[in-house]
Amino acid sequence: MKNYISLLTRKLIHKFSTLFVQHLVKLELPAMVSPASPKENELINRFSTTNNQRYMKARQLTLPMFPLNVVLFPGETTKLYIFEDRYKELVDDCLDNNASFGIPFVEKGKMQKFGCEVKINRILKTYENGGMDILVEGTGIFELLQFTETLKPKLYGAGLIEYLNSNQKIILSNLQDATVNYFGTVQNKLIDYDTVANLSVYSVASSLQLTTPEKYRLISSANQQIHLLNQLNFITHIITTEQHLKDRFIDN
Repeated sequence: MKNYISLLTRKLIHKFSTLFVQHLVKLELPAMVSPASPKENELINRFSTTNNQRYMKARQLTLPMFPLNVVLFPGETTKLYIFEDRYKELVDDCLDNNASFGIPFVEKGKMQKFGCEVKINRILKTYENGGMDILVEGTGIFELLQFTETLKPKLYGAGLIEYLNSNQKIILSNLQDATVNYFGTVQNKLIDYDTVANLSVYSVASSLQLTTPEKYRLISSANQQIHLLNQLNFITHIITTEQHLKDRFIDN
């Protein structure tokens, strides 16, 4: 019964968290959030899309681009298999110049407006056909302003990006409360508020084991702090409900 409930909980989180967040966006209401103080409202407004351009740094850059159905938060790693000539060339150029490249998120065959910057940590394996496995690490999050499919004379494309702030701290008291509650309830880790105040939105989000589409909804959110708050509260609610079900099963 224990294993069944845990499996059911994971399926519920994956199935309904997306619908839950989408519903919040439609209503423009943060669910399960107590009213913000005047100071918090000021912070929310200051970090809104209009006033702060989605936490963007005032820095633009043109990067080589490798569109994929992948989102990496800063510090996260994944393995990529490279087999197309254009992306072999991209990898070779990045290695030769110690350069990074961008991964615009692709969903249902369509390139989206946001993505992640990655660096190549190392080549894991090479194949007889010239393909290779590489290990990449997320270094930043960006909005894609322009995209050129082929940056001649290169085979690969490139894009003009504007960086988002990848190190924004947990500033809302409601979000700090939810973070402490999540780590204590779900992760069984006791952390204090001073520690939470020094965590970034993406470092907390990395612990949630979000699906790729859920990661994209966070990086593209107009207010990432509120978006993360809703995710934390929802997951904590699901886990708490599971525990109550297990306690009732044991009692009976």
